[in-house]
Amino acid sequence: MIILGIIVTIVIGLVGTSIGYGMNAGELGPILSIATMGGFIMAYIKRNNIK
Repeated sequence: MIILGIIVTIVIGLVGTSIGYGMNAGELGPILSIATMGGFIMAYIKRNNIK
């Protein structure tokens, strides 16, 4: 799960950066990658609290 989260975060960051440069907002990639990793962390915490 950790490796999947890292790979997805990197891909989202790259895609967000390429889209962001097209919209004249180059910082879109880091914002999306931080939000993605936050979602993975929250899902991990929620999954461990249910047990």
